[in-house]
Parts: sequence; structure tokens; C-alpha cells
Amino acid sequence: MKSRTQQRPTVDRGKWSQLGVPHKGWQCIDFEDLGHVDETCEMCETRRIRYVHYMEHPDYGEVLGVGAVCARNMEEDYTAALEREKRAQSKARRLTTWMNGKWRTSAKGNSFINRNGFNIVLYRGYGGWAYQIKERECEQSWSKSGFASKEKAQLAAFERFIELQEYGH
Repeated sequence: MKSRTQQRPTVDRGKWSQLGVPHKGWQCIDFEDLGHVDETCEMCETRRIRYVHYMEHPDYGEVLGVGAVCARNMEEDYTAALEREKRAQSKARRLTTWMNGKWRTSAKGNSFINRNGFNIVLYRGYGGWAYQIKERECEQSWSKSGFASKEKAQLAAFERFIELQEYGH
């Protein structure tokens, strides 16, 4: 049994334990889904993370890539970090459905899919693969360059489709 006078060993909590590192008043300036757990939180320096919240503070010279728990404590907004991750998780599910979905073949031999009033077509063009997105009412969007593979064109079409849906034309 330890006597009351013995001190417990200090636990290193990464930058939370370092002098000169602010604990509050941070702002999230960017967010990234790495696709799988691939990094270590730069604030606590222990938690492995997939979703990186890039945090900036006016009194600290570096941008830190951190996990949701540290981000919500740093920015003192307990829902913002979780909302960013929920949107990323939803997008990841949608991407899986998009990539594994039932793409049909047009009369011209191109792969296509119809989603939410848009017709998305993958075709050979620009020295590789390209896409065309047509809104049934009027809007059209084409890839501006070729992609090395059909899958890369499909991924680029997904990103553009999300932009068109979220931000309009």
C-alpha cells in the first residue's frame, strides 16, 4: 500500500500537458477523412484517428490534426466535431453505394446511373476515362480532363455530383 506522501507518476497527455499550448479557443479550419485509421492525434498524441480535424489557434504557430474528442474540447463546441464526422461517415456510405451500385450500360456502351434527378455517364474520352453529369431539367457538368481508370472517373463524378447536390449549380 502506498503512503499518502508518495506521488503518483505523472501521465503524459501529449500537448495537453505541455506549457505554452492553449487548451481552449481553437478553430477548426479543415477536415479530412483518411479512409481508415491512419494517424495519431497531434494534441493528445495517443488516440489513433481516421477523421482529422485541423485546428488553428491565434497564439500557437502550428495547425494541429486532431481527433473528435480533442477537437471538441479545443474549440469548446461539443457538437461541431461530431457533426463533421457524421457528415464524413454519411459521405463514405454514399460513396460505397455509388461505387458498388448497379451501373447500367447505355445504347452507346457507356456505364450510367440515375440519382436524384441526375444522369451520370462514364465514357472513354480525353485520353482516358471521363464523366458527364446531366440534371434532367437543365444543368450539365463534364470532367475537364481524362482519368487513368474508370474507377477514378467514377470517384471524380461522385465528388462533382455531391457538389451539385449540396451547393447547387
